[in-house]
Amino acid sequence: MTHYLYLMLWVVNGLIYGFFTAVYMLFNQHYKINGYILGIWRGFGICALFLPLLVFYPIPHDWHYWLLLTVQGICIGIYDSHVFFASAKFGAGPTSRFMAVTVLLTTFAWWFLTPQKFLHLLSEGDLAVTLVLILCGFSFCYWQMFESTVSYQVALYTLPAVLALAMMSIITKYIATEAHSLGQGLAYYLTVSTFVSGVYNTLLYARQKVEQKWRAVIAEQTRKAGAFLIMFSSMLIVAKTMALRIAPNPGYVTALLLISPLFIYVLNRQNNITDTLSVKAGFAMIFFLILLVLVVNGDYSVAE
Repeated sequence: MTHYLYLMLWVVNGLIYGFFTAVYMLFNQHYKINGYILGIWRGFGICALFLPLLVFYPIPHDWHYWLLLTVQGICIGIYDSHVFFASAKFGAGPTSRFMAVTVLLTTFAWWFLTPQKFLHLLSEGDLAVTLVLILCGFSFCYWQMFESTVSYQVALYTLPAVLALAMMSIITKYIATEAHSLGQGLAYYLTVSTFVSGVYNTLLYARQKVEQKWRAVIAEQTRKAGAFLIMFSSMLIVAKTMALRIAPNPGYVTALLLISPLFIYVLNRQNNITDTLSVKAGFAMIFFLILLVLVVNGDYSVAE
């Protein structure tokens, strides 16, 4: 029972990750601040908040680990800026609609990176086919859940964020599992990777031609928004890292993450913001998510 409850932690943390992702996407729908400025606050703010933690954990000596942290930071920078700009321009709902692609992309990319474990899963033919059918069913229901079509403009703009999210999910799992402890993995993710993302957004913002460029970064509204962003983004990263560390495949966590449009729909309704969703398709998507949790956490030896 204890082992089963431990396995269920990736589901719990995955759902928490999904909730805070909804808040993350709604954030700039409300504030409409330059996406690079928010990326600067999110990156450097989280880094500064958790920098004291590095005192308690040894410095990693493997250069591959530092490379993972750096690449993760660049991916965060790409994801942050695109999502913030898109949610301000198109709204949180439309921004989240193209993300279904990430589930299959992340899952198959992880199987490609872990061929031995995938071949073991493939040897259990019924199990492998069932997992693929569940993921395809989930992705189809996710897409059908939105009653308005995803415009080419939104899809094209969010594509880099989709690719970055897939890479982030895989790299996060490596950062968490290759660290000496969960604490060390979290500490270096929350400082090094976020610092790199802050640098990335600063460099791109510096290239923009904006009036009162640097004064806008420390404006009163920006400071208030930045403090809120740092707070919930920190919880998002912790929940995400814990979920990805335990889950057999990062694609499964991404599937749970994509329940965030339902949270967006509920939160938008509370604020009288119109967002069209198919309730039937939403419940069908949840049905496939439940099947995924049962199969992965059941006694079926799913290791990937």
